Amino acid sequence: MTKQAIFSFSISLFFFISLNAQQKTKESIYKTEYEDVTRNSYNKILINLSKEQPPKHINYKGIPITTNDSTFKFNGKQIDESFPTQFAENHYLPYYFSSKSYKLPTAFSLLKYYQSIIDSNLAYNELPKELNLVPLVCSAFNPLSTNGIGGEGFWHLYYPQSIKYGLRVDEFVDERRDFKKATQAATLYLKDLHKLYNNWELTLAAYACGVVNVNKAMLRTNQNNYNAIYPLLPSKTNDFVNAYVAMLFLSYYDDFEPVILNPIIDADTVYITKKLELKALEDVLKADVTMLEFLNPELNKKIIPKNTIVKFSTKLKAQFLAQQKSIYLYQDSILNQPKPKEKIDTIPTIEEGEYIVYKVKSGDVLGLIAEKHKISVTQLQSWNNLSGTNINIGQQLKIYSTEFKQEAAPDPIAEKDSLPKQTTPSQTDTRPSTSSYSEIYIVKSGDNLWIIAKKFSGISAEDIMKFNNIDANLKIGQELKIPSK
Repeated sequence: MTKQAIFSFSISLFFFISLNAQQKTKESIYKTEYEDVTRNSYNKILINLSKEQPPKHINYKGIPITTNDSTFKFNGKQIDESFPTQFAENHYLPYYFSSKSYKLPTAFSLLKYYQSIIDSNLAYNELPKELNLVPLVCSAFNPLSTNGIGGEGFWHLYYPQSIKYGLRVDEFVDERRDFKKATQAATLYLKDLHKLYNNWELTLAAYACGVVNVNKAMLRTNQNNYNAIYPLLPSKTNDFVNAYVAMLFLSYYDDFEPVILNPIIDADTVYITKKLELKALEDVLKADVTMLEFLNPELNKKIIPKNTIVKFSTKLKAQFLAQQKSIYLYQDSILNQPKPKEKIDTIPTIEEGEYIVYKVKSGDVLGLIAEKHKISVTQLQSWNNLSGTNINIGQQLKIYSTEFKQEAAPDPIAEKDSLPKQTTPSQTDTRPSTSSYSEIYIVKSGDNLWIIAKKFSGISAEDIMKFNNIDANLKIGQELKIPSK
């Protein structure tokens, strides 16, 4: 039987041939991403912003697929000329076709949305227009997609190729998730791969599995065809060629009623000169950063590095520019500043000081309020039972001042005429009276009974314990009666 005859079997035959293989075949990343084409968070936001929505289900009325060499082509030639390896176990064909009514409409709507960017780069590099299916097969247009062996983003580009073709990939930014930049890099890479192999099966195999893996497989088999090296390629990506050919076949058979997505995105660019944490925007502006992350999928963390151009919604941009100083002050003083080790007795309690009531105004954050009143954020949180840093406009905060002390809690400095009178060893009664005391001492941080007793001549730690009917355990702020000698 000729290759052309094999390729022209009906889709129903593919279902029967593939059934057993489908049950034994691993779940590939290409299936996983395609399954989530309508569910991944990025696509959901994009589609929800569009006036035109892809149909969730179509009433497919097509007949069982039969191939036609004059209809199904790649680069102007019959498909089997460019992709001669036709696996009977190519389970992607029946798999994709089984979702014709509820996933393919969304998949091809997304393809239409990105197609102008892809097609212009393919044309510039003189590549076949049918390669616009590559990101659909790789990631189903999910920028956070990964193939499990290092390929990332819309096009599953690897780190070395990303750097080679001018993308930024570091701790904070991964431009493989920027569709325009990733498309430029990916099409250049495909062009160079085809120059290297002059074979589209090997080109796509190397694109998905890596040049090193393809070259090693060719050396081990001493052959340069995809059919021979297929078993030696990484199992996670070695079926990319099969998945691509299946999607190519379906794209020619029917368009599956896609729509032209027209998301309304009210956004503008902002130049960030200093590192900005998204948590600061959330806390100070009470902003939902979900849209910011959608507009900038290339951000690796919830941090925008310095000297970076990013997209903000116009509303968030206006808020950010208006309260930029407050946002950075909060970030530096709260989020990034380690909490100082404060002595416990430096935080006045209700018993130790008077307080004022501060009413929170628009633009206030704890850092600004604390700075204004020359206190610490930790003190504000302690005085007002705040577990975090969120405050609301109109909220009332108690602010104590160490400048105001209650008369009932003076510093423990004995008055001259209140000091116990010195006695001579000839005096017989050296025990303190249990009915009178010379003064009240307020326990401070670091105090113990021995230290306190040393402050008062002729008084021992045991005297203080007996007079106050206590043990050796003291609490800061505790009142101790110092017995008269």
